[in-house]
Amino acid sequence: MTVHTFEAIHNFRDCGGYPAADGRAMRRGVLYRSAHYPQATDTDLAAMRKLGLAAIVDLRRPQEREMNPSPRWADFNTRVVTHPGRDDMVLPPHLAAFERAGESGAEARSAMTQIYRDMPLDPMFIELMREYFAVLAESGGSVLVHCAAGKDRTGVAVALTHHVLGVNEADMLANYLATNESVEARYADAGPMRMFLAREGRTVSDDAIRTILAVEESYLRAAFGTMEAEYGSRDGYLADAIGVTPAQRDAIVERLTEQGL
Repeated sequence: MTVHTFEAIHNFRDCGGYPAADGRAMRRGVLYRSAHYPQATDTDLAAMRKLGLAAIVDLRRPQEREMNPSPRWADFNTRVVTHPGRDDMVLPPHLAAFERAGESGAEARSAMTQIYRDMPLDPMFIELMREYFAVLAESGGSVLVHCAAGKDRTGVAVALTHHVLGVNEADMLANYLATNESVEARYADAGPMRMFLAREGRTVSDDAIRTILAVEESYLRAAFGTMEAEYGSRDGYLADAIGVTPAQRDAIVERLTEQGL
């Protein structure tokens, strides 16, 4: 995993560099993940331009995109995948969790776990994943996938990608949990989020804030649990819910991996 440093783009990293199935390895520079970047500087955008992005998959809801639009570089011609959304979906998962969280980390953890349990069956998520995997199969260049915090929806999307490629569980989790090195470190005192919630008229404990801004293995396991309960396995979910075809899987493996060294 390679972490890129930007001035105002957070939780950005390369998802490659891991051993994959059949003696192959996931390429670096083909799949990136991040949080949204409404405050990206000109320097940040110039660095993004150099990545050669063929597609950006934006997992956010329309209201999120309107509130925090993504800036573009001058000659921007990258394909952007979005979803028109649904009227009953406004908040990103980590902010929705604050509406359910109480005054303890345990209550916040329960709220986050339920959000992950629900995520795989959400129609909008399924439709976006269908387009995301189609992009991975067809794209002629690198792909960036992001949501708001770049940890929940993006985390499940990248974990499923690693599964398709045969990346082992330990490396898959390492990439997922690396969010904590950026998000939790930046909000170690929970101050910025506490001020935001105060403006929204909500009071949440620092323990709950830290729990929601971080990721835990149990969250990802909750999403996988739903896939396995409803479709028998992650592969069943990919095939029957998302509609990833054998040909698409083969193309994704070919594009995103190479023979290991």
